[in-house]
Amino acid sequence: MFNAVGTFSTNEKLNNEFFVFECGYEDVKLREPYQYEPIDYYLIHFILEGEGHFYINDEHIILKENQGFIIPPNTKNNYYPSTEDPWSYRWIGFKGSGCQKVFQDCGLLLSDSEDSISNYVYKFTDAYQMNHHFKNVFDFSEENKPYSALGEAYQVIDLLSSQYQEEMIHSLSEAARYVEKSISLIQQDYANPEFNIEYLAATVKIERTYLFRLFKKFKNVSPKTYLIQYRLNKSAELLKKTSYSIEEIAYLVGFNYSTHFSRQFSLYKGISPSKFRSQFYS
Repeated sequence: MFNAVGTFSTNEKLNNEFFVFECGYEDVKLREPYQYEPIDYYLIHFILEGEGHFYINDEHIILKENQGFIIPPNTKNNYYPSTEDPWSYRWIGFKGSGCQKVFQDCGLLLSDSEDSISNYVYKFTDAYQMNHHFKNVFDFSEENKPYSALGEAYQVIDLLSSQYQEEMIHSLSEAARYVEKSISLIQQDYANPEFNIEYLAATVKIERTYLFRLFKKFKNVSPKTYLIQYRLNKSAELLKKTSYSIEEIAYLVGFNYSTHFSRQFSLYKGISPSKFRSQFYS
């Protein structure tokens, strides 16, 4: 694509938070894999053509055009082109105390536990737009216009962060829809004693553990607790407004055994069903 290699680096620090340290482009020639030395800055690539292998912290990822990857400081890594279709890419290196936060806003370098970081790769389908800004970072750097180069670098960040925010909105909306559908099913089928969380997860077509996390996130209770509370709230209405016996009400709201119903009612309401009813009838 380039038929060349272009590199630029500088020691000029525009600020302490975020600035361009190096940039370049390359048609990568076939070579034997070798281990890269850890770097002390953040290095982000965008692949324009071809395919290659990216290793980071012993994770192997095959990447193609319109994808990119980031290497944080002091991180074991290796990357090299495929033999069938060697890649061409651009890169920018950044330094500054704010780099981690900037890239996390792009959905990269996120912590998935106390001592673990993931999300080293990204995809951006508008290769022309991304290439344009990567190229301008290099061109302005070559022309000794560091502020213009930094401005173009922020355009790259803006594209990635905007895409990430959009993905998060869609992901959140999808998750909320799972919860809404689950609640609708609970309201519809709570009276069926065979209705349980396994059945609910299978009906909405998600894993039970994922359903649990969603309910904790959106309702601050587990789906099982939500189902029990919904049944008990329905039973409280029947205790107040009907003359059904406690045994009958237990079956009407989905409990197989009246003794189990009474225990759950006392546990969640802090009062037995009979004492609850006595508040409304002489």
